[in-house]
Amino acid sequence: MTASMKPDWTIPKKWYDQGFVGKADSITELAVHMGIDPEGLEDTVNKMNHYAKTGIDEDFQRGDAEYDRYYADPEIKPNPCLAAIDEGPFYAMRIEAGDFGTLGGLATDVNAQVLHENGEWIEGLYAVGNCSAAILSTYPGPGATLGPAMTMAYQSAKHINQYQD
Repeated sequence: MTASMKPDWTIPKKWYDQGFVGKADSITELAVHMGIDPEGLEDTVNKMNHYAKTGIDEDFQRGDAEYDRYYADPEIKPNPCLAAIDEGPFYAMRIEAGDFGTLGGLATDVNAQVLHENGEWIEGLYAVGNCSAAILSTYPGPGATLGPAMTMAYQSAKHINQYQD
């Protein structure tokens, strides 16, 4: 993303002050500012730049799937998902681990009860949303996890309270 697309003034100053976002003219300077191992970040950026040049992401296979390329920049070659990180200023945003999406999850029944490997439900254990296995066969787009999560939460609440329609 270029400065013309997202000028610095659109990023709250508080984010910089709190260390949530960092900006520097070099990768090493950025790493020090963000409390990241400078050598490790330099190695990572060099690896990414190699992937951008070859078009092959050896770590995560970014750009191998058509789904990846759908939102990518077709101007970037040879792989529209892998742009080089070689022109400053450089930015970083602190990201903490969390649970937002899943490629799996706990298997559940129609009441959102978690199922044991043998197919029997585990009494008192329910899972909905991203903590449970997807009930949609594909991901149709943003918000697609909300409907199933709300529905299964409703189903589990009915089951817990022994509510009959």
